[in-house]
Amino acid sequence: MCKSCHAVETAAWERSDHFRAMKAATAANVAGDFSDVRVSFHGMDTRFFREGDDYVVETVGRDGNRGKYPVRYAFGYRPLQQYLLDRGDGILQAFDVAWDTRPAPAGQRWYHLQTDEAITPGHPFFWTGHAMNWSSHCADCHSTNVVKNLDPTTGKFRTDYAEVNVACEACHGPAGEHVRLANAGTLSESVHSGFAAGMGERVQWRFEPGNPIAEPVGIPTDRDTDMCGGCHSLRTPLVTDAVGKPYHEAYRLELPDEVRYFPDGQIREEVFVLGSFLQSRMHVRGVGCGDCHEPHSGDLHLPGNGVCAQCHRADVYDVAGHHRHTAGNPGSACVDCHMPARTYMGVDGRRDHSFPIPRPDLSRELGVPNACVGCHSGQDNQWAVKSLRGWGVEPDATHWSLVHRRLRRGDPEALAGVKSLLEDDDLAPLVKANLLAQTANVGSSSLADLLRPWLAHPDPLIRRGAVAGTMGLPSDVRWRMFANRLRDSHPGVRFEMAIALADIYPALSPAARRATAPLLADYRAALAASTDLAATQAALARLEVTLGRTAPAERAFERALETDPTSLVALVDLADLRRAQGREQEAGTLLRRALAVAPDNGTANVAFGLHLVRLDRHDEALTPLSKAAQAPDTQPRFVHIYAVALDSLGQRERALTALRQGIARWPWSLDLLTTLVLFIDDGGSPELRTHLDALEALAPDSPQVRALRERYPVVSNPP
Repeated sequence: MCKSCHAVETAAWERSDHFRAMKAATAANVAGDFSDVRVSFHGMDTRFFREGDDYVVETVGRDGNRGKYPVRYAFGYRPLQQYLLDRGDGILQAFDVAWDTRPAPAGQRWYHLQTDEAITPGHPFFWTGHAMNWSSHCADCHSTNVVKNLDPTTGKFRTDYAEVNVACEACHGPAGEHVRLANAGTLSESVHSGFAAGMGERVQWRFEPGNPIAEPVGIPTDRDTDMCGGCHSLRTPLVTDAVGKPYHEAYRLELPDEVRYFPDGQIREEVFVLGSFLQSRMHVRGVGCGDCHEPHSGDLHLPGNGVCAQCHRADVYDVAGHHRHTAGNPGSACVDCHMPARTYMGVDGRRDHSFPIPRPDLSRELGVPNACVGCHSGQDNQWAVKSLRGWGVEPDATHWSLVHRRLRRGDPEALAGVKSLLEDDDLAPLVKANLLAQTANVGSSSLADLLRPWLAHPDPLIRRGAVAGTMGLPSDVRWRMFANRLRDSHPGVRFEMAIALADIYPALSPAARRATAPLLADYRAALAASTDLAATQAALARLEVTLGRTAPAERAFERALETDPTSLVALVDLADLRRAQGREQEAGTLLRRALAVAPDNGTANVAFGLHLVRLDRHDEALTPLSKAAQAPDTQPRFVHIYAVALDSLGQRERALTALRQGIARWPWSLDLLTTLVLFIDDGGSPELRTHLDALEALAPDSPQVRALRERYPVVSNPP
């Protein structure tokens, strides 16, 4: 349909990854070796073969038995190709053994996408599971105009699409009127631009005399983010139809955290580019996807360093005096230092789009990667710092990640650093939003004053961050912060505000609950855009629990676990509901299932430990409580619970050790400091006096702290 008028663009698209995003399993599209090849991974044998024109995979299915599964589609093309198998009843699943399409000897082989852990039936990432379901997790971004067609009677989806791959309308929107006018010869430029989202004048970049970096000419827009971001980001949909809507009104971007990103914002897990790019100064200045990438082919506009030289003068930056490496060798390419790559799905190298400057000093401080030692294997960060100093490069003494770490540890003095960073015009709104959200970790009386002006900021992403920051405020203060902001019209901000208010809903007055009702209704409507996800059903269930609606909550939990029996959040939250209902044995069964899914998860372990405590099995409870206190997702509360459990069993020295270790990680935790003071219980102890001084500095108006001062009146350490 489009090719007759847009032959050049179509030719470019036909060599793109978008064109290959999803194709019928035919000889022209399947790259893998199906010549009766057998492979074995994680103790399971798989056979790839042909039956006439059909491609077939024989492997272990969800019931643990072997079966034959027809290949319906080839998924992607380079550097790997996956295959969508029909699990039965037309349900398509992305198989977890993929074909490496790179040239031999490295490529041209079958390999498993997860080599580090045993992926067997029952595992969340086994190929028949929810996480590998095409309709829920793949379709939106690999096909065009996807419609999931929910059957309200069965709760099942029959997903369909207009075009199998990522075609013109996926980016440009519906073309019907555009084609009609073109055929009639009445297509005007205004209609043309209105249809083809993203067309029109782009910002131009111009070198001013004496400035080696180009300046934007024109008004930067978010059109590239709006067009590309919906698929190239880790996000939750807020609407069922995102076509033509600004990105942040259609999706809730996942803020950078220390699971998916390193503490300085570099990519750690697969985040699909946008959350990385929106942190960059390039984005702040107005650079968009199309400034570097030809939008139809996806190729770079120029080879090598040429794409960067569009805005960074080559005679200043593409020289040894800048990059300090021999031209043509590793280290001389801009991307080597400023877009380091990480490998995902075994063979797929993805470059960091936050464009970090190598900071080996931050690597020493925060444990983050840097391009210097990433390339110079065998060298360490000390060597890299020394080498940079030898070139006359001294690291900037500040970086937002240093304040970010202090926030995560609960340091109230970090709020001054946040205030300063928020006033930095060169700092990206996404970074500011993340800093504001992390202030929730700080229990300070000045937090409300810091957040209040940012709740009215023009940028909705920053407002959203400020809303998230209020989660650190008491319920009455939080309500007063929101009372005159309930009419904020931005969907992303309203979604965040609903989460913050649902958290304190039981404490609200009847009038406040009535005022909150429209916000919660919008939240429920936004969740309706992704009800095929187990996580969404769990979120709906939590909302119903908050509202005191037990029956709808149970139905949502049941649907979540029907969709994904390994949903950790649904298992743990439903267990908590069963506990509240006095159904302790059922709660224990659910928590055992949760631990089978994620044996090292802190939340599941602390919940199971408390379950055992309620059954008076205190000695047994220490094992999961200890795991929770040491888990990657541990919190000060988990350490506190473990220490109290130890002390209740007469193991005070172990309890003190746990508390000291917790305070080393969270030096400003009121609960840990208070409990340690109580457990030491020796007014003459210098350690007690030190921690009581810290408590007084943190919460001078706290009745509990005042009571401790009265109990231990001598609190100042001798000079």
